[in-house]
Order: sequence, then C-alpha cells, then structure tokens
Amino acid sequence: MESIIYIKSLHRPYNQNLNSVKWVCKFIEQKNSNNEISKSDFYVEFYIYLIKKLYNLYKKNPTETLTHGIPSFDSVKKSYNSIIRVDKERKKKIINESLLKRRNDSERAIFSTYKATSYFINLSKDKLDFVDNNNQLKFTGKVLVGLRSNSFKLSKKEKEALFSSIIKRDFHFFISLCLLQKIQKKIKNLSIEEIHFDFLVDKFDIKHFRYTEASNEKNFSKVREHWIKDLDFLDKNFNIKKSFLDIIIQNGFGDSYLKVKNQVNDYYKDKIISKSKFQLKVDLFLEVYETTPKNELGFLSLQEIANKMSMGKKSFQSFISQFYEFEKNKYNIFFNNVVQAISGKNQYFIRNRPVVNIKIKELNK
Repeated sequence: MESIIYIKSLHRPYNQNLNSVKWVCKFIEQKNSNNEISKSDFYVEFYIYLIKKLYNLYKKNPTETLTHGIPSFDSVKKSYNSIIRVDKERKKKIINESLLKRRNDSERAIFSTYKATSYFINLSKDKLDFVDNNNQLKFTGKVLVGLRSNSFKLSKKEKEALFSSIIKRDFHFFISLCLLQKIQKKIKNLSIEEIHFDFLVDKFDIKHFRYTEASNEKNFSKVREHWIKDLDFLDKNFNIKKSFLDIIIQNGFGDSYLKVKNQVNDYYKDKIISKSKFQLKVDLFLEVYETTPKNELGFLSLQEIANKMSMGKKSFQSFISQFYEFEKNKYNIFFNNVVQAISGKNQYFIRNRPVVNIKIKELNK
C-alpha cells in the first residue's frame, strides 16, 4: 500500500507565509553558519534578528500590512522599542520575563511576536526540512539562500525550491487540495475545506482531522491555500502550471500525481455532485429553521419545516436522517417528542427513535 505523505498539523497564521522559510535560512547563513549560536540561544537570537528586520521594513511602509502571516507593525514596534537599546543579556532577560509573565502591552507584544518567530523556525525545520536539528542549513536550505531574493516576494527559482520540499513532505494533502480547487469553482455551495477533508477520509483514509476542532480543520487547509497563492501555483483556469508539473515528475512523483488526479475525478463524479445537491437542501432547511418562530422551549416542528420545504413524508424522512448524521459534528442538534403526536402523523425517526421537534445550535456558540 502506498504511503500517504502529509504534514499532520500547521499553525495559522504563522505557518502560512513561505517567505519566513528564507528568513530563517538567511539568518543561519549570516549568523550561524559555523555554529556560532548555541542551541539554547538560537530562538532568541533569531527573534532579535527578525524583529529588527521587520521593524525596518515596516518603518518604510508604516500604514501598510506588509504581507500575510506575520505580526502587525504595532506588535513589532512595541517589541522593538522594548529590546533595542539594551545589551544582549538584558534583551534575553526582557524576552524571557515577557514570555512568562505577560503583564502589560509590551510584554504581550513580545510574547505574540516571539510565538510567530518560533513557528517560522518550526516551518523551516520540522515541517519543510530546510534546517537540521543542529540549526544548520541542509542542502535544500543552502540552495534557497543561494537564490536571488526579495524579503516579501518569492522569485521563480525560490518558488520551485520551496515546492520541491513541499511535495516531499506534504504531497498527498497539498496536491489533492490544489486539484480540488478547480472542482470547487464548479460546486460553489461547498467550501474547499469541506470537500477536501471528506476526500482525505474517503480516498486516503486520513481520519484524525475528524477528531480536531472544526476551526482547526479549516486552518490546515487555509495555510496551504496561502502556499498555493505564494507559489502562484495555479493558472487562471485553476490548473497546475507546467513548471510545477515538471518538478513533480523530476522528483519521482509522476505516477502518484496521476493516481491522485484520477481519485479526485472519481470523487467528483461519485460524491461531490450528490453532496452539492444535498447541501442545497441543507441550506434551505437552515433558512426555514432560522426564519420560522419556535415554541417557548426553542423547538420547531419538523412537519412545519417539511411543509415549507415542499417535501413529502418519505423524502423528508430520508433528508432529516442524513442531516443529523452529516451535520452533527457542526451543530448541537436536539429532538423531542410530544404526547399529542402519538398517532405518528407528524413523527419522524432519528436512529429508530420517534421525534417531532428540533432545536439547533452551532457548536462553540
């Protein structure tokens, strides 16, 4: 059985900016090429280096957001002003106290910006494999820093170098997400995250995302969607550009790519079309539920909803059963029964239990 290649977790927003990989690699090239910095000081030293860099870049454009997935100018400025005019040991003390205590705005700014720089290192080191465990550049890192560079714009060669690492670490997740982008444009009532996570379960048997919070599920795809944009990976018709297809083949993933492409096409025909039709009914159901007055306990008659959706007893029974099974991870769904419905006229069944009324609440609300 083919091994499924994917990164299990990514942080949004601080894993989503691919420029951060070259910042880490440039820092190592300039400051740590001969292990000048101890492992215990590496994160702090990179933090100081990047705060200075971001401050100077922001200072030239104080009213602009430089790019996605980096701390704001306000946070950078507060952090910079707290550490810039003191010696190295004092800097370290201020940073460490801020990470522990977070007593005021300046310390909270240092905490949040330090967190960001830690995730930048994490992306370069543990996720995309440009840096080794001794905080030295791997071959891929040396290639990256040897390319012509702009702080916030990736060159064509940089995009290719980054993509070569992405497919080695995240091939199945990243490529399937890219291929599904085109399909999502045809089926506009389903989000790309929803389509993709169902695909991961159905085709790759990747199930652990089902046990994470819904917000985290979206974050994993959102990070990669930013990678797609940073790399300028898709053409105007949402096809993968030829230069990246060439890299896929050069890295030995040609057969795997064709297999994933066929899986995506099969999934579209077998699952997405019917899922889109079902989603249309879900949207109408929720609209009716939201706009119809409830009883004093906040419940609404299922029969009243069925009438407003112009659905017969059999078709609505099938729909409400599916709705409960498919949507129970998104909503808290409550049912009840009442004595006057004992005749069964207005009853429906959820897992063989008779129900008459429904109350719905979004999770985490």
